[in-house]
Amino acid sequence: MTRTIVPDYSGYDHVSISPVFRNRTRPIDQCLNSELLFLAYTSDVNDPNPAQIERAHQALHLRSKAIAEGWTGRQGPDVASVRDYLRVCREIVSTHIADRHARFGPEQCAPFDEVAQLAAEGRDTFLIIKFMDEEAHIQSTIDSLLAQKGVDCSRIVLIGVDNMSSDRSGEIFRQARDANTGSVHMIYCQQTISGGGSAARYGVDRSIATVLAMCEATGDWGLLHRARIAVSDGDTIYHPHLVADATHVFDTYPDIDGIMPFLIYKLTAALRLFDGYRQSDPAALLKKVEPHAGRFVPVNFALDGMAAQDLLPRRQRIARADGMHLGLADGTKLFVPFVGTTEHAGSFGVLVDAKGNRALIFSDRFLVLERAPVSGYDSALVYLENGRVGRGEVWRWHSLIGHDLFLLWAFRAMNLGRDYILPDTSDALKAFRVWSFAVGGQHQLKRPGTERVTGTDYQSGRVLQTFGARVVLGTPHAHSETEIDRLSKMIRNFANEQSVFYGNTRSRALERASGLYLHMTRIQDEIEAEIRGYSEALYRDVVFPERILFPFRWLLQNFISAYCVADPAQRHLISERTFEVLFPPDRWAKIREEILTEAVLDAMNHRRFEALRSEGEVLAEQIMGAHWTALIEFYEATLRRFFDDHDIDVSTYGFLLEPLADCRNSLLEERPFVNVNDVWSQSDFKIDQVRGQVVAVGARA
Repeated sequence: MTRTIVPDYSGYDHVSISPVFRNRTRPIDQCLNSELLFLAYTSDVNDPNPAQIERAHQALHLRSKAIAEGWTGRQGPDVASVRDYLRVCREIVSTHIADRHARFGPEQCAPFDEVAQLAAEGRDTFLIIKFMDEEAHIQSTIDSLLAQKGVDCSRIVLIGVDNMSSDRSGEIFRQARDANTGSVHMIYCQQTISGGGSAARYGVDRSIATVLAMCEATGDWGLLHRARIAVSDGDTIYHPHLVADATHVFDTYPDIDGIMPFLIYKLTAALRLFDGYRQSDPAALLKKVEPHAGRFVPVNFALDGMAAQDLLPRRQRIARADGMHLGLADGTKLFVPFVGTTEHAGSFGVLVDAKGNRALIFSDRFLVLERAPVSGYDSALVYLENGRVGRGEVWRWHSLIGHDLFLLWAFRAMNLGRDYILPDTSDALKAFRVWSFAVGGQHQLKRPGTERVTGTDYQSGRVLQTFGARVVLGTPHAHSETEIDRLSKMIRNFANEQSVFYGNTRSRALERASGLYLHMTRIQDEIEAEIRGYSEALYRDVVFPERILFPFRWLLQNFISAYCVADPAQRHLISERTFEVLFPPDRWAKIREEILTEAVLDAMNHRRFEALRSEGEVLAEQIMGAHWTALIEFYEATLRRFFDDHDIDVSTYGFLLEPLADCRNSLLEERPFVNVNDVWSQSDFKIDQVRGQVVAVGARA
C-alpha cells in the first residue's frame, strides 16, 4: 500500500532570512539596471517603471510593519500601516493599468464584463489558461482545474485565453464552459496578438483590471492583497489539491507574494518515448463499448483525479480470463468484467462513479482515468512491474522517468528543505498576489538577435525578485505535470548538439531560461518518433548525464545562496535541511574545508543578489565536479525510497539502480556552443513566423 505523506507547510514559517530580501532596500537605479530585468527592456511591453519599483519597496515595508502589529492579511487591527499598505497597492495597480492602456489601448486591459457578478460572489482566485493549438491536451488541463478538491470553488474564475488557435482548442474550452454546472466561473476570450507571452499578458492584465474594478465597486481595497492570479499553459495538469494548497499558503502567510507549484513532466506521456509502449485512446474505447454500459461497475468514490489510483492499489489488481479482481484500499473487493478488447493492451473493463466519470482497467493492470488520462505515476509503475523496461532501456528510464521521480521524492520524502529554494516561475499555474503581479505583469519577450525566446513565463518571477518579494516553492504533495514537448526538445538538442527550442544547458541560469522558443505542437509526433529511435548509448553517455545536471545544480545553487547570507545559527539549520541530506558527514566536512570556506562565505555575503546567485551556481558546479559520486548515491537512495514507499519489490527495480555508480559527470566535458540563429537558418525547420510555430521538421521542411 502506498504510504501517505502529509503535506508540510512548516517551512514557510522559519525562513527569517533569504538572499532576495536584501533587494528590499536596494536603490531604484540598481533595481532598474539589474540583469533580472534585462529582457524586460527588450519585450513588447512598456519598460520597467521606476515609480512602480519604489512603490513596491514601500508596500513591502508597510506590510511588514502591519504584520508586526498583528495584521493577518485577512483580519487584524485597522491601523495606519494596513491602510497605507493598501493605498500603495492601489497606486501600483492603477498605474499598471494606465501604462498598459497607453501602450496597447483599452481593449487589451479592460475588465471582464462580469465585474459586478464576480464582486457579489466574492471571487478572488483567477486561473488563466493561455493556449494555441492545444487540442490534444487542453481538455485534461480544464478537467484538472475543474476537479480541484479542498477549496471553495466559488472563489475561482477560470479564464481561457485563445491565442489564434487553428485547431479545436477554443471550441473545447467553450464547450467546457457551456457544460460547466459547478461553482467555478468560466470566461473565454481571444488574443489576436501572437505569442504565448502576449496571451498571458492579455489574461493577466484583464484580470488585474477586473480586480481593480471590483475594489472600486465594493470599496474593499484589501482584495488587492487577498486576490491572486495564476497562469497555466494549455498542456499542463494539476494535482486535485494544488489550488487548495496555494490558497492555504496565500491565506495563511501574508508575507508571501508568489507560489510556483512543484513541476514535473507527465510520466505517462513520457512512456510514449519508450519504443515498445502503445497508448490507448480512452474516449475511442469507451465509445466502442457504450452498448455494454450495463456491465460497467459503479464505485462510490471519484474517478476524476489521482486519488482513484491510490484507492485502487496496483498490487490488488488481479486479472482473470473474464475480468479484473480489484481490492480497494479500504478492503472492499470488486470484480470488473471485461467488456472490450484492444489491439495492444488486451481486454478491459469499465468503472463509473456517481458523476458519470469513468475509468478503464486493462488486463495488463493499467488503470486509465477518462478525465485524467495522464496523471500521476501509477502507469509508470505498472509499466515497470509488467517487465516492460528491459536492461537495454535502463538509462532511457532514468532520463525520462527516474529524473522526475527523484526531484519530486527528494523533497517529499527525503526531508530536503524546499523553503530555501527561490524558484523560477513557469506557466504551470504560477500564482501571484494581484498588487505584486501588477509591478511588472507578463511579457512577450524578445532579445537582441533572436526573434522569440522562452522566458515569457520566468520573467514575472524575476521582476518580483528585483524588489525583494517572497516567492516560494509549492508543496510536492500537490504537484503539476506538464506535457513532454520541452523534454523532447531538450533530448533532441543533446542528440544533435543544437540549442534549438531551448537555451544552452551549460550557460548561466538567466541565459538558459531565455533561449529561442517556438511552439511545436504541430511537429510533436515527428520529434517523438525520432527520439524513440535513439540508442541506449546516447541516453547513457549524453542524455541522462546532461539532464541530471539541472536538479543538482539548481539545488546546490539555492542552498549555497541561503547558506552564505545566514548567520552561524541559521547556517546550522540550513545545513541540516540541505547539505547534510545530500552528503555524508565526511563529504560535507570536505566541502566546507575546500569550497565553502569562511573566506568564500564572507565574500559571497557581500555580493549583490544577482552576483550571489551566479557565483553560487559556479560554486555548485565545483561541488558537483568534486563530489559527483555522493550526489549520484543520493539520487539512488531517493529512488530506492520511492520504490519502497510504493511497495515495489527490489527484484523488480534493482536492475535500474545497478549501473548508477558508473554515471559519468558530464560537467567535466565541454559541450559545443551552438548559436540558435545558426541552427534556425538551416533547412531542418519550417517556421510560421507570424504565429511563432514550427510547422514542419526534417524532410518535410
